[in-house]
Amino acid sequence: MSAEVPETGDEIATITPDEVAPAVPLDPRTGKPRRPATIWIGSVACLLAVAVTAASLLWTYWNEIGDFTGASWLTGQFGEHPGILTQVLLSIGITAVALVIGVANAITGYYAWSGYDWTRIAGIVSGVVSFAVLLFNPVGWAAIPLALLGAGLLWLPSSRTYFAAWTARRHPGVDFAPPVEQVVYGPLPRYR
Repeated sequence: MSAEVPETGDEIATITPDEVAPAVPLDPRTGKPRRPATIWIGSVACLLAVAVTAASLLWTYWNEIGDFTGASWLTGQFGEHPGILTQVLLSIGITAVALVIGVANAITGYYAWSGYDWTRIAGIVSGVVSFAVLLFNPVGWAAIPLALLGAGLLWLPSSRTYFAAWTARRHPGVDFAPPVEQVVYGPLPRYR
């Protein structure tokens, strides 16, 4: 009494997962998704922005020793001979701004390298925050295009595919157990 399906030659077309989201090739050494060039360059650009910001901060510190008002754009806005408290507060302020810029770019670069999709938004934030380096000296101005380059590369299709592969790897689909067909109450038959 089995129902037979007539063969009409019409088959149902199915879509494979690779057709929905293109697969990223796996690295044979690690078994993890292989990083495209956009991730390599974007992460390195963000980390270089951190290095340039740190170099600018150190350059500002060095110049504050001899000429405090000429050390950075911000310190030049407070007159010829600012008081010692003003100098200390400006130095603390410049350090805090450099830390915010550096941390934003470091987080974006590191987590983009690790394949987190939210770094595309973090890249925009770090690119915008990097404009605060204009308060320093021209040495740090190179951090702005580096941060913008790193942020822009994270939005390219190869980066999106890489992030999608990592998201699928970290959050695989749920496989449900098959439904239970027969429920036995009391002692199991093999124990009777």
